Amino acid sequence: MDIKTFAEENFDPKKWINKAWIASGNQEKEIFVTNTVTRLQLYMKQLSNSLDETTTQIVNSVPKILQDASSLQLEGALLQQKLLSLEQQVQGVEQQTGQSIESLQRIDRLKSRLENAASALREADKWTALATSLEDILETGVPTDGEKLAELSEHVAAMTTSLDVLSDAPDYDHKKIQLETLYNRLEAAISPPLIDALTQMDAERTSAYVSLFRGMSRVTSAARCWRRATAARHAAAWRRAAAPAPRDLTAALRADAQRQVEWLTTVLKSETPHAELVRLYTDVLLSLEPSPTKIVLANFKLRQTPEEGMALLTELKGDIDELISCIRAVIDTPRPNKETLSPALVRELGRTVYAPLRELMPKYTEIQTQLFLANLNEQQLKQEDLLEHSKALLSVAERCEGWLSAAYSRARQIAGNAAMPFYSPAVEELTSAILSLISAHSRRIETNFLAAVTAGKSAGVLSESFPAALALESAAAELLRVLASRQQIEKEEEGYKPDHPLLDLQSHLLEGEARQRVETRELASVAGLQRTLEQLRGLARAILRNPVDVQLDKIPQLPVWHNNDALSTDLPDFALSPQEYITEIGQYLMTLPQHLEMHLPEKQAPWQFLSEVCTHTCEVYAEKILNIRNMDVLGTKRCLTDIVYLSSVVEDLGTSVTPALKNLEKSLRAATPSQ
Repeated sequence: MDIKTFAEENFDPKKWINKAWIASGNQEKEIFVTNTVTRLQLYMKQLSNSLDETTTQIVNSVPKILQDASSLQLEGALLQQKLLSLEQQVQGVEQQTGQSIESLQRIDRLKSRLENAASALREADKWTALATSLEDILETGVPTDGEKLAELSEHVAAMTTSLDVLSDAPDYDHKKIQLETLYNRLEAAISPPLIDALTQMDAERTSAYVSLFRGMSRVTSAARCWRRATAARHAAAWRRAAAPAPRDLTAALRADAQRQVEWLTTVLKSETPHAELVRLYTDVLLSLEPSPTKIVLANFKLRQTPEEGMALLTELKGDIDELISCIRAVIDTPRPNKETLSPALVRELGRTVYAPLRELMPKYTEIQTQLFLANLNEQQLKQEDLLEHSKALLSVAERCEGWLSAAYSRARQIAGNAAMPFYSPAVEELTSAILSLISAHSRRIETNFLAAVTAGKSAGVLSESFPAALALESAAAELLRVLASRQQIEKEEEGYKPDHPLLDLQSHLLEGEARQRVETRELASVAGLQRTLEQLRGLARAILRNPVDVQLDKIPQLPVWHNNDALSTDLPDFALSPQEYITEIGQYLMTLPQHLEMHLPEKQAPWQFLSEVCTHTCEVYAEKILNIRNMDVLGTKRCLTDIVYLSSVVEDLGTSVTPALKNLEKSLRAATPSQ
């Protein structure tokens, strides 16, 4: 029986009894209970005996444990005394040996100083010997033999190393200045033969001299000599050419580029060959005499027509593109050791390459303006007929889109994303010139219209001034549409950014302020063109409404509004008919649709003009009626008859009477006595 169950905190007697009874095979309850009680009593007796024995053993062992504890306490006290004694002994030893250790440390430091002093003295002696030897070599002349140059390189490297060892010496600064002076003299002595070796492309001699420069830690000076020699060779070839041109330089650089990269890598041991090549190309372009810019300017002066000048600019840009492609083919070639070129270095090369084009770009504005204005020298723009002149200007406005598109494409081809500062002024000149022609012709049309009105001639839709004004208005509107469309296209294209710094023409062709204003700018002439369009629209409507205005001006002075006899006043309304002035207006309005169709393009319906003229007629008619004084009853009836007639005409034309005229009609009817 497992008695651990009775020790559990959640022990339940009922569950335990039921479980034990089931495990007994369902014996008789009395038998099961008797057996179980007996067994439990036996377990209790055994447990009590076991507890008694354990208690007796513990009681007997307690005195012995106390005795052992007392012994351990005594031993701990003795050990503590021994530790205190040992600590005192250690402190005594430390006091006795401390001075000896400090003495040993001072002796060790002194030894180190003596060794350093001895080494410094040896290096100083070595330095003096090396300096004296180098002085003698400089006095007698630098050797040219390869083996002796190698020895001199080792000599120079040893001097550099020796100076590093003497960095703590009191006269270090003096020695450093002395060494720099010796190196300057040595560099001055070996630079000419190095340049000569570079000019002759003698790899063996060049390597020997480069080792000398490397020993002096002046590799940049060796690279400078290489650039000077290579640039001088290209400049000499440029001078020998009968007619030097940029494409000749491109061919020479392309043929020589790979060889120079190999020299930089293998002979000069340059870690940045592409950067050195970029510096070389910059030096070459700056050393050419005559410079490419002078040659291009001289050739430009020989061009007699704007077309020839534009062709020269396009050809120059093509030559520069070839040179840029040649340079990129070299510097963009992948190398095992990734080399990152300085943006300032690339920008300097770019501005040097594009210098001729940068000098000529202001000329581009001049010749593009001349090409634009040449399109305005047509004979049709000089004829006297008003309508034909307006049609000629409309044709010019329609063709402007093609002119601007071709010119902008050419400008982008020449100046890339830097074209706008040079292209926009030419467009401004063209727009201003067309605006001047439109404004001058607008004044001619207005003068013709006013002269006809003064002479009492009929204006309106059938006059020669109306179709001329209408066509001129279309010309101004078309020119504005073309300019807005082109500006949107150009703004989208100006957002393009080149993928290589050598192709960023904004940096190479523009100065600081112009570079900030490179975006598409609003043309100043656009505002004037919009004002002229509004004036032309008003002029065309004034001409169209003139026959109506002439008749309406008669209304306040007509005698039919007052002093009517009593017999006439009693006439019924149906006996009255519209008066002549209003029938003239009605007949004019009714003929407008067919006459307008003669002058309007298919895409422009006459309804807008009809609506404007009808609205104007109703508004002015209402104003004129209000200016009538002393209108009698018959005059009122006649006025109402005229209003009804005009209303029917306006409604037949598909428009409606204005509220002012409707309210006036209601007021007049209210004031008229019913029959």
